[in-house]
Amino acid sequence: METTPHRAFDRVGAGAGFVSVALLIALFNVFPSLPAPNKGVDAIAASAAADRGAHLLAAYVGTLLCGALVVFGAALAAALRRSDVRGEGWWIMALAGITVVSAIGIVADALVIVLVRAVGHGVGGDSLWLAYGGDHWLGTLMGVPFGVFLLAAGMGSRSARLLPPWLSWSAIAIAVAVVAGTASVTGDEVDGGPLGTVLLLGYVGLLAWMIGVSVVLWRRPARERLEAAPSPA
Repeated sequence: METTPHRAFDRVGAGAGFVSVALLIALFNVFPSLPAPNKGVDAIAASAAADRGAHLLAAYVGTLLCGALVVFGAALAAALRRSDVRGEGWWIMALAGITVVSAIGIVADALVIVLVRAVGHGVGGDSLWLAYGGDHWLGTLMGVPFGVFLLAAGMGSRSARLLPPWLSWSAIAIAVAVVAGTASVTGDEVDGGPLGTVLLLGYVGLLAWMIGVSVVLWRRPARERLEAAPSPA
């Protein structure tokens, strides 16, 4: 008798990948975001007061997204480890990258909660800048650990033949785009300018890549099979 102990883990990771994409699209299209810093602290405070419930719910949804990303990344890292017959260890880098992404995301969501709560308690003026930045700068800086995760996933998948070649190469290309796009924080443009466009395209590619990987994980048969111990005579 044979069992496939990793099939359930792969499918949970695939489900988390689909959920991550859905939550990220919802955050971009359904929930309001705080005004850009060039609007001034008064406009930021007004938005935090007027859309208090929506901002707090968005922070909760963002934290759920971070949890789903950890599950998706851990499932992919586990699949890489099981396929890593050469012992190259790309799965370690992938797991570290997605963990840092989720940690930054939770900090960003916590800052949004702090800002909204502070405005609700009557705090105003320049002191609000201390809690501002979760929606903008931290979200941009996440591109570097995302790049680490994608690079490891792409390189590891090429070596282990875990993913189709186009997904492996896509991961590497998207990694370059998001890391290069993160440099948009060095410019003066609020939208990041040309590098901000590169970062946006990188994240769009990331969404498509996650869907592709989730499909592969869902449909992928477990490679390791355990032979049941023979019963004593």
